[in-house]
Amino acid sequence: MPEVYLFEKSLLARMQETADVFGAGQTTVSASGIKNEWGNYAATVVAPFGWQAVWRIPRDLCEQMSISYPALVKGTVTCVDWDALTAMFCIDKTQNKNVLLVEEQNPSLVDLWPLKQNEDPDAFLTANCLDKMRFFYQHLWMPWDNDDDCDDWVEKHLESRIRFYDDLKMNAMSKRLHSHILALLDEAKYLQSKLERLESDPECLAKVEVLEEDNPGVSLPSIVAVRMEIYRRICSIKDDIDVLEIPVLRPLYERKSFPKKTGAAGKVINNAKMLKVVTREGTVKEQMEYFEALKELVNQMPVQGYDSLQTALESCKSSGQIVLPTGQHPINFLDYLDQGSLVAFSSIRFVENDLNQLPELEKYISTVSSRHDDSILIRIDGDYCFENILLNCANVAVGVMIRGGNVTFKNCCIIGDSQSSTKRGIVIFAGCNVRFESCVIKDFPVGICCSPNCTINLFDSIVCNCHNGIEALEDCKINFHQSGIFNCFYYGITLKTTDYRCFHKNEVLRSCNDYSGLERPEFDFEGSCRFENNKKANFVVSKVDELNTFGEYLSDISCEGFLFTTKHNEEADSSSQETPKKSEESDHEQIGKTECDEAHSSRTAQRTEPQQNEESACEQNKKMESSEVNYVYPSNIEIDRALREMINDREQRKTLPGCNPQ
Repeated sequence: MPEVYLFEKSLLARMQETADVFGAGQTTVSASGIKNEWGNYAATVVAPFGWQAVWRIPRDLCEQMSISYPALVKGTVTCVDWDALTAMFCIDKTQNKNVLLVEEQNPSLVDLWPLKQNEDPDAFLTANCLDKMRFFYQHLWMPWDNDDDCDDWVEKHLESRIRFYDDLKMNAMSKRLHSHILALLDEAKYLQSKLERLESDPECLAKVEVLEEDNPGVSLPSIVAVRMEIYRRICSIKDDIDVLEIPVLRPLYERKSFPKKTGAAGKVINNAKMLKVVTREGTVKEQMEYFEALKELVNQMPVQGYDSLQTALESCKSSGQIVLPTGQHPINFLDYLDQGSLVAFSSIRFVENDLNQLPELEKYISTVSSRHDDSILIRIDGDYCFENILLNCANVAVGVMIRGGNVTFKNCCIIGDSQSSTKRGIVIFAGCNVRFESCVIKDFPVGICCSPNCTINLFDSIVCNCHNGIEALEDCKINFHQSGIFNCFYYGITLKTTDYRCFHKNEVLRSCNDYSGLERPEFDFEGSCRFENNKKANFVVSKVDELNTFGEYLSDISCEGFLFTTKHNEEADSSSQETPKKSEESDHEQIGKTECDEAHSSRTAQRTEPQQNEESACEQNKKMESSEVNYVYPSNIEIDRALREMINDREQRKTLPGCNPQ
């Protein structure tokens, strides 16, 4: 598959080219006029038809069409709608041969990546324009901006949003705040896409209209309540992000949102040494039995009680030992778990019970689920242990994301949505060590996704009723000890490799049903392992072509929605103090940008292209990228000033966005 255009640009270049689209500060553009400006700009640069591209089908559409995500399609653009920023796309080839799509589709322009080997000679200019548009809508445009009634969106938001993006990219804040912001942004974008689906569903709107006409006195259906709840949550996230965009207010927000518990003498309490006990409603007898059971676990460890798992997690934050009673425990935790455990008192062994009878077993099980439709239920970046827990991941995109550390699951059940085609049970990053003991993973499109250089040990555990049980990349290590994978709709284990020596000519994949014939260093089997009733094959080794590689790239960078998956650690923190080198551009790229700018300048005489030499650009780039890296607590005067600016809509700011600072 031919390669696609991917761009590396400096922060200053991103800011300048975005400002140029909106007139370089010479005109005012309201929020409602942003889409029209992009349409006018694209009409002068993007070829109206005849260019080949790869279409990354959005997750929502994959879910609607019941196809796996990420899904990539190669095709040709036959027509472009400048007003809607969409294209008529004729499909030539899909990533998965089993996926059947209508030949003509109408994707958004930001989901198209033009190919380098293109029949259109101006494909580079088209790719460069779409890259600008994609950067804007993915990083600078927020879900609530559609309802923004400001007269000049560019002056109000452009510079602050780009600086906010850079602070996130450079990790110019604490790890806790960084992950909290990314989770908020990811949730807001997911909720906005869900809201758009609800509003565009004619069946839902028809139900509302019929109900209002026929029965004006009755309450509205649940769809309206869902929309109201989504609006409320998006407004809440907007209020938080408005504060977090102002660097001087971030320490204050962090202190208020993540307070450190102090004792009577004012000393900070070490939460890691205190056992957090979540209580439950019930009779006195039930409470006494629960606390009697705690005696064996507690010993002399200090104990603190909480009324819910949510409050316990908010108190201990990323580390701490938590004990759960049986029952339902909905959470909305945006931080990473690190150095601790989550243990429940339960006599139920999941591998020995019929999980189709879960409703009958609920009163004996501790179930953790998502309170909202989050993208990820639990994030882990360190050593952590789960024991006797059922993780209900039916309404999240990813059940558990493990970015680092040694993680253990003992007698746990991770259950998903059997009707979904895009969700993942457990996603494991490189360098992780994950151990499953007597665990069950079921009802996911993909049960376990593992990266290279990670280790997985399964002891007496099963993966069942998934589309694909395990999807692995080469150079990982998966050890099976009396474990198995069965009843999968496609394959039990899928291994993607770039080593084509094991394939015959024109062979794309090799499959087998007996693990003795697999002969791959990534797998080890001990004891009686069970692999059966997987519809296509128990094991398959497939080639990774360029389209698949591009798909993995898109899947990785989109894991949390805001296109940052670089692990935030001490190394990253120290590197954030250094000024990144300005990305070098080839002569072809520079010529392409010049032609692109000239084409846009010819549309309006009011817009002029700023001139500046390379040396001053580098200096301003360094100043902009490192201005907020030294993170210190602000004075009260600075906080008051920042609050006044936010309340007064930053009327004091006179510098036009996109113009060079004087």
